[in-house]
Amino acid sequence: MEKLNLYIRKVPKISLYKFIIYLFIALVPFMSLMFFTYMWSEWKMNEIAAQYPKVFNVINIKDINISPGIVKDKIVEFDNKISSIEGKIVDYQTYLNDVLRSKFYLLALLNEIKKLSENYDVKFYVEYVESNPNSFYVRFYEFSKVSHFNPESFIQKLKLVYVDPSIYLSNTKNLYGDFKMFEYVLEGNL
Repeated sequence: MEKLNLYIRKVPKISLYKFIIYLFIALVPFMSLMFFTYMWSEWKMNEIAAQYPKVFNVINIKDINISPGIVKDKIVEFDNKISSIEGKIVDYQTYLNDVLRSKFYLLALLNEIKKLSENYDVKFYVEYVESNPNSFYVRFYEFSKVSHFNPESFIQKLKLVYVDPSIYLSNTKNLYGDFKMFEYVLEGNL
């Protein structure tokens, strides 16, 4: 004989196997949504890392929710560093230009003296050099039979850098025979 369950108040029972299958079917959309959001956040992080590689060399972020704020903070920090470095570069360039400009007259004079000493039998003696932030003054002597120093061509070189340089022959003395001493004064404003 067959057993029939004909009770009216029968409680439906589910087997453990069916319960696990139903649970798996119910969790699949939730797990796929979690997987998709994780992959989407990784994709966004890789996209941001590709845009700002210098930032991601310094920091390592795995949480997508806090990463935009950290990235923006690091970008602002790098921009501040870049602007401070640019300011220092400008300061150094200004300083170097001022130093070169304040010593150019002396370099030009020494180069002219060297060139004349190599080409002619002439000796020079620089007696006095004064330089302050606003002006310069140099007194030097040429010892030769004839003056080889050309003030006009030298002033043309100095006018490229300075506004009003001047050089003049202040004194000429005969030392012995036809050997002479020429005293020059070079001055100008920086």
